[in-house]
Amino acid sequence: MKTLRVLGLLLCASSASFGQNFSYPDVHLESVTFGGNNLTIYRDDGSGSYTTPQWSELRTVQYPVAYVSGNTPSVGASFYMECDKAPATLWLRGATPDSMLFPAKEVNVSGPSGNRFAMTYPSTQSASAFASGKVDYFHPFTIRWELSFDGVNWRDAGTSENTLYVTFTTPMSSTNRFQWYHTVYDLSCRNAKDASDETSIIAQVWNEFTDQNVLDFQGDSLHYYKTWDSPNVTLSTLLKYHNGECYTFAQLFLASLKIQGISRNNNYVYITPNEQNACGHLVNRFLVHDWNFGTPSASSTCPLFPFKNTYTSLFNGTKTSYNFDTEDVHDSLGIPGSCQPDPPSWFNNHQITWIDGKYYDPSYGVMFDSLQDIVNKAVSGWGMRYQQSGTYIMLMTDDLGQMEFRTEIETY
Repeated sequence: MKTLRVLGLLLCASSASFGQNFSYPDVHLESVTFGGNNLTIYRDDGSGSYTTPQWSELRTVQYPVAYVSGNTPSVGASFYMECDKAPATLWLRGATPDSMLFPAKEVNVSGPSGNRFAMTYPSTQSASAFASGKVDYFHPFTIRWELSFDGVNWRDAGTSENTLYVTFTTPMSSTNRFQWYHTVYDLSCRNAKDASDETSIIAQVWNEFTDQNVLDFQGDSLHYYKTWDSPNVTLSTLLKYHNGECYTFAQLFLASLKIQGISRNNNYVYITPNEQNACGHLVNRFLVHDWNFGTPSASSTCPLFPFKNTYTSLFNGTKTSYNFDTEDVHDSLGIPGSCQPDPPSWFNNHQITWIDGKYYDPSYGVMFDSLQDIVNKAVSGWGMRYQQSGTYIMLMTDDLGQMEFRTEIETY
């Protein structure tokens, strides 16, 4: 071993040895920085954007990178090697497995600092661009780096790996509700990989929601009401806490389209019962499948809404089921939500999306043709709630014809 080490040092020290079949000491890839109009990516936890360098030997988890399709990436890198002497210059280059090349550059060798010599590959455009008008997803985007002492014979100089996203077109501008979050890029590009038109992108992004298993960029679950008292109603809180209400999933779906540069007017829909009074109270609630209606106990009190449940505290101690004191109507396992087989199902409103003539409900991963289609396929009944002597009274009906939904619509 001592002989091999000495030989390595001698070869590093000998300029003649920098040619054919050279030997050299350890060469370390230190960092890689992406440029060339790469897009900002914000951290899901709200702590700001990812910074440069996107790859560092000091990190076990590397930072993501994003570009718009048709753009040409630029990459710079720093290296060092440890030996007694080194040449004044050497050559560096990089290549990806799919033949994206970062051309060879002759660079100066600086040092030593102790026995360490440093080299920098300057920020250099790739010889080719990402395909125009096509979504792509690299997990990882691998660059194999090589070093040469003569520009002819090349040896390994390390490998960098970063998750890299390519969007269809330039993302829509960020707003207080829409940011270029890591998971938004990931969900969108991962599902829409290779899509090259808006219709395909919308359909492929929607696929993430249809199995009720929506995941963030790390593969962690995003829960629709992980606890039934979830306070989270914004995209940022869903991504930070992995738990949210319907607002958050509607925003996540639309954000995953906006990151591709796709948006529609009047795409964010708030639905609620078309309020009316019955038996002296406002009817403004609905029951999502599945509820079992038993024997009505309030027929004499309110014939139109004869089923009665009561409670003082709506949820149990773990906030994972209802806690009725009395019940004519029993909440049964029904439509699952994202990463939640049994979400709450007694609401006064719900948020969904409207795209190209269809209602998309990202919380449950289902689509509807019309408001009446939602009632027919997803609603068990209508109801009201009021308080009496410290007890909450729920009066309900399973007659779906008594009410209908109304909407408030805006553009997200």
